[in-house]
Amino acid sequence: MASTFSRHNFYLVIGTFTLLSVLGQVSTSIYTPFFHDLAHNYDSHISLIEKSVAIFLIAFSASQLLSGILCDYISKRYFLLCGILVFMGGTLLVALADSDSSFLFGRIVQGLGGGVGVSVSRGLSRQIFDEKQLSISLSITNMAFAIAPAIAPLLGTIIGEQLGVSAIFYFVLAIGGVALLLLLIASETISLHSPAVSPNVSGETFRLIKKSSAPIILVGVASGLLYGIVFCFVTIAPSMIMEQHGLSKTLFSIYSLLATLSFVAGSILNIRLSKWSTLLKFRLSSVAILSLSVLISVLTFLLKFDGLVMMLAYSYATFFFIGIAMPCSVTIMLRFSAKSAGFLAALVGFFHLTGAAAGAYLVAYIGSTLLMLPAYTFVLIATGLCLLSVTACLFLK
Repeated sequence: MASTFSRHNFYLVIGTFTLLSVLGQVSTSIYTPFFHDLAHNYDSHISLIEKSVAIFLIAFSASQLLSGILCDYISKRYFLLCGILVFMGGTLLVALADSDSSFLFGRIVQGLGGGVGVSVSRGLSRQIFDEKQLSISLSITNMAFAIAPAIAPLLGTIIGEQLGVSAIFYFVLAIGGVALLLLLIASETISLHSPAVSPNVSGETFRLIKKSSAPIILVGVASGLLYGIVFCFVTIAPSMIMEQHGLSKTLFSIYSLLATLSFVAGSILNIRLSKWSTLLKFRLSSVAILSLSVLISVLTFLLKFDGLVMMLAYSYATFFFIGIAMPCSVTIMLRFSAKSAGFLAALVGFFHLTGAAAGAYLVAYIGSTLLMLPAYTFVLIATGLCLLSVTACLFLK
């Protein structure tokens, strides 16, 4: 029973799950200040390095969806072990890469391994913790989700400038090793509290798909497109801040941290607005982002205002409202079924990360194809994604 957890074992398991969940975010955010350096090292174009974010996210989202579905039928502990080993193997490939193609291949392997930790650890949390423990676990994980990608670029800057770019990936490999060690230590505790495979899960899942597939897809698409805006910024920010405006890697890392703090502030406000309808908060946040996007589009494309201060203000305001919308989308999705909550949680991650991959790829592809300045590219893609998201919201009930 969950109540038999000692305090030490409880936080050991939470720490393990949290680290397994954020490995993918850390492995992506930590090298963003060095897009130009990697392009130079591989004698490639920066747009190809930018696309490595999208390529990773595609593999990561597919892995998260499949592992979330399969973990109800396979030992979750061994699933996590395989996932972290694959992630570490991919990280080693990235560290040893001598060409852009081998770098991209390593990122795909990283994504396939990293996606397992998110869905499977979430599924295990629901099985081995009681309601209060689960709330603590998810709160800590959500904080880590917000903080890790903010700190990672700063850590990457310090490591990369002192020890070289490849040292960044060996650092990620070391973090993976710590996660593996924690998983091995916590393995006995997890095994002791893990229940047998849930009965009738497949039947409930098929009934859910047959009955509620349309609203599930609408929620997933609406939230995933908003998440895509986040990765528009993650992908284009190095070029927008360092290339277009000539600022340092340190300032880039600080501006990225402020974006994450804006996201956290939105999440805190969402908690304080607990009496509001979840769907209402989601819709209002989406409309607020669209209104900001339309305003910034007019200022940028018609009046030619593309200063960094304005772009950052728009980004931070957008991140604030996305911080409100994201937890709302998870809540809406999980309400469709209690028995298939693991499957629904995997779908949430799949839609979010597919949207993130779309945002990252589009901003890199459009920028390189149309030869637009980074600020213009960011505004164009962010506005388009938000418009589609609001359209999906209109059909939600």
